[in-house]
Parts: sequence; C-alpha cells; structure tokens
Amino acid sequence: MKKNIVHFLQISIFLFCLTGYDSHAQGLYTEQDIYAYIDQYKSVAVNKMQQHHIPASITMAQGILESACGKSRLASEGNNHFGIKCHENWEGDTILVDDDELQECFRKYESAEESYNDHSLFLKNRKRYANLFELDVLDYESWAKTLKADGYATNPKYPDLLIGLIERFQLAKLDTAAMLGDSALAEFIAENHPVKTVSPATPEPPAYQPPAPAEKKVFTALGNDYPAGNSPFTYRKVFENNKTYFVIAKKGDTYESIAGDVQVSAANIRTFNDADENTQPVENEIVYIEAKGKNNPTKIHIVVAGETLRYISQRYGVQLQYIFKYNNLNEKSIIHPGDQILLRH
Repeated sequence: MKKNIVHFLQISIFLFCLTGYDSHAQGLYTEQDIYAYIDQYKSVAVNKMQQHHIPASITMAQGILESACGKSRLASEGNNHFGIKCHENWEGDTILVDDDELQECFRKYESAEESYNDHSLFLKNRKRYANLFELDVLDYESWAKTLKADGYATNPKYPDLLIGLIERFQLAKLDTAAMLGDSALAEFIAENHPVKTVSPATPEPPAYQPPAPAEKKVFTALGNDYPAGNSPFTYRKVFENNKTYFVIAKKGDTYESIAGDVQVSAANIRTFNDADENTQPVENEIVYIEAKGKNNPTKIHIVVAGETLRYISQRYGVQLQYIFKYNNLNEKSIIHPGDQILLRH
C-alpha cells in the first residue's frame, strides 16, 4: 500500500509539471494519453519537419504541452494545439478563451493538421523566431531554450518541460525518422508502440535486435564500483553513473521484476537500457532506471574485443541514439577492436 501511494505521488507530480503552467492548456492527462497523442500526430510532426525544418520532437512536445494531449478546450473546440493567438493579421475563424486576460482571441482551425501547419508557418514567417532556423535541426535542447528566449512562452520552466517530454518519450527518434524517411518512422513505431498481432505469413523484423546475452558482452558492476544514489521510489540499492541512477541485477531478476521494484514501467526500463523484449539482464548487469545522459566527460572510447555499441552505451551512461549521432552510425553498424567511439560532441 505504501509503495502504491508513493507511485501515485510520483505520477501526480509528473502530471502537475506538465499541466499546471498555462491556463488554456490545463487539464489532467495520463502517460497513456501522451502515447495516444504521439501515435495520432507523429506522422504530421515528421511531415512538418521535412517541409519546414522544425524538429518533429519539438513540434510534438509543444503539441502535448500546449493542448494537454488534445484535451484542452482550445484544442477540443478550436483544433488549436499550440496556443497561437489571433494577432493582427489573422483572417480565419476564432475562439475566445481565458488566458493571461479574460476572453482572449485564439485562432480556430478546421482540423488539428491545419493547426500543425500554421504552427510551422507561425515560427517560420516571424522575424522574432528567425534565429531558430540557424540551429541544428537535431539539437532539440537549443530549440527548446531559444523558443523560450524568443518569447513563445512566459513560463521559465518551458524549455525544461519540452526537453523532459522529448527525453521521457524518446521523441528525438522522430527527428531521425524525418531525416531518414518513411522506413525510419516505421522503426520508431515498432520500437515505441509495437503491434502485438502480426500475421505469421508476413512477419515484420524488429527495428533493433540486440543479440542474446550469452552472445554478447554485457556491462556489469559491483556495489562498490559506483557512488550510491538516492531514489525515494525503491527499497533496492541505487547507484549513479554519469548522473544517472541504476540498480545492479540480482540472480533471477528480469526487467519486469526490476520495473516493479523501482516503480517504472517495464517498457521504459527496456528503453532506458536499449534492451530487446526477448532478453533479460544477467547477474550483476547494470540496469538504468531513468534515461541515460546525452554525453560523457570522457570524450573517446577505444573498442576492445567483444564490445558492442550497447555495451559502450551502458558503460558510459550515454543514450545509444547519441552515440549513433556522434559517430555517424546506426543500429546495423559493426564496430571492431581499436575503433574510436565518440561519447560527446
């Protein structure tokens, strides 16, 4: 019972952080609502990135945040998913919503897709946002911070909210999908929202299939190898690597049992550790209980025999997608002893 109360408080705090910042976007929504929203609009966000060079991850995170996953009055009645006000040059339909002032004028659209398109044009055609388009389209952190600096939102935590959504729900993969095309988008869907019923006659290969633990080197640790962490959501001993919390797998542990112990979904635990659904941790393997970092102070790792990119990702606490990015690699890349792997820009 005590564990359930803690878990409820954890989720409630997360939802409050997402919903409490702006009057027209307020409304309680769940993690499942966020996944459903991503499923519904991921293709639109990718398409707008291809057309207008705005990160799909930023567009999607703003849509989630500004529209409360489509549940706000502005979104449900006006199809306005980005909180864009009328301004002097708007000639379309309008909807009045209380915001900074009572009954403010907001744009009203015939569809959510129209709102997504206007959001892209709104950023692209205004001089105040011109410096956004000088940024790397894959650098969502800079986009989030510059949006706030350029006046898109007044909440000082706005960049952190966007970045938190992008990292918690792996939205940066949408940016990669936009760059690589439809096949990459299909991989994002398969990795993050797998379809459970697939015809045996035409099976679809998974986007990423790490080899079974017996066939690869896994990164293990002992309790005295790393400093202790301090997580209030588990009775297990928690340790820290690269500012990221992890636990050490015990004999018989599964990702599902660890997920229950640390009060995080099994799907997220597997995502944090780039673990295929057909594998389980081995004894003393480190298992991250939150998303790994984007870089490591150690700049370069020299590959030794038996190591994989996932092994390096686990050893240094750097997300696999960023190791791919820094080294122009992908999930199909093969590394060899002596190769140099960059761990940061």
